Formats: sequence, structure tokens, C-alpha cells
Amino acid sequence: MINKNKSRFSYEKFLEIFLLILVIIVVFALFDYFFHSLSDEYSVPQRYFKNKIIYGTLIGLAVYFLTRKFEPLKRALVFSAIVSVLLQLRYFLEGYPLDFVLLFLGIHFVILMVLSWVAFRFVKV
Repeated sequence: MINKNKSRFSYEKFLEIFLLILVIIVVFALFDYFFHSLSDEYSVPQRYFKNKIIYGTLIGLAVYFLTRKFEPLKRALVFSAIVSVLLQLRYFLEGYPLDFVLLFLGIHFVILMVLSWVAFRFVKV
């Protein structure tokens, strides 16, 4: 006999985790939008932010499940590093200059580190 409650819990749990990661990435994209708005030199097309939300959420979800047994600080470090590096690698391959990619790699890591640590520390999913 299949326990339907266990299945339902798994879907609900997955949805909670998905929403947590989505919120982290959307808030991250908002902060990133602010930094890109500081100078014409930092400007990027609007599709950049939509793509960041899509790919950041997918990458973040995968990393979350790979690190779900980690303590919040370690999970936030790994999450932030992997999401930042993979997003910036993508932008580098799209032709963004290396100095731009490296600058925003650092900015992205710091933003994600703060947001994800707070989320992983205080939101229990």
C-alpha cells in the first residue's frame, strides 16, 4: 500500500524549497539590477535579469539538494559560490569582458552569500 501522505509531503516540501530558492534568486536579481544601474559601463540588456532568475533558480535548486545536509553557513557558501561561478561563466561565454565578469562574480557572491545565509538560517524547509 502506498502512503499518500508521504507523497503529498514530498511535493509540498519540494514546492517550499523551490519557492525559497526562487525568492533568494529574485531578491538577488533586484540587488543586481541596482548595481548594474550604477553606471552605463555596468549596464546589461533586460533579458540578463530574466535569464538570471531562470538559470539561477535551476542551479540553486540543484545545489540546495546537493547540500541539504550541510549546516546553514556551509550551505550558503557552497550555494553562493556555485551559483555565482556558473552564472558568470555563462556570461563570459556570451562575450562579456573578463574584468566585468570577475567584478560581478564578487558582487554576485556577496549578495547571494548574505541572502542565502539568512534564508537557510531562519527559514526551515
